[in-house]
Amino acid sequence: MDNPTNIYLVDDDDAVRRTLSRALQHSGYPAIAYGSGAEFMQSFDTASFGCLILDVAMPGMSGLDVQSELNRLNCPIPIIFITGHGDIPTSVKAIKGGAIEFLQKPYPMDVLLERIEEALINEDRRYSDTQLNQKTLKRFASLTKREADVMASLVAGLADRSNKQVAKDLEISPRTVEEYRARILQKMKASSITHLVEIAKTCGIYRAENPSPQ
Repeated sequence: MDNPTNIYLVDDDDAVRRTLSRALQHSGYPAIAYGSGAEFMQSFDTASFGCLILDVAMPGMSGLDVQSELNRLNCPIPIIFITGHGDIPTSVKAIKGGAIEFLQKPYPMDVLLERIEEALINEDRRYSDTQLNQKTLKRFASLTKREADVMASLVAGLADRSNKQVAKDLEISPRTVEEYRARILQKMKASSITHLVEIAKTCGIYRAENPSPQ
């Protein structure tokens, strides 16, 4: 795993932070520890990748408050809740909020490590997807305005549009469309128009024509 992931630990209990940090480090997962939810939120970059181990009951900003704020900021970092005062309504709320685990203290360390590993595998995929999307957007930004217009027309609808249809839309010749088409496929590294449609969705320019009636 070569992406920049971190393990974040948020717990107001000093002893828990020290003990868990040592255990994680011993298992190869150095943790960045915080004593409160507010302290964590003040320094956390929501574009970060990793896993958040979060205590439920903390003074001030609770673990559920932190989760709610991360959701509001559209931050998808996986959360593992740990608590010494768990109950069913709290655990249900945490899981509904997107938490991947809710562990009651004392919990088996091997279970926590398994959940962390699962979270980091998923984060590795998310990182790869993010990097790919960034490269795709960079390629799209390299298109001229006219190339972008032709691309948008090429991917309109579900079917492969003919050069004549695109030419009619943009009031240019089919031969010119053919030249643009070849250039766009090359620049966007698309193997086909079907592939270009998927790329267009990432770029936010795909539009379906004649949608099926609801």
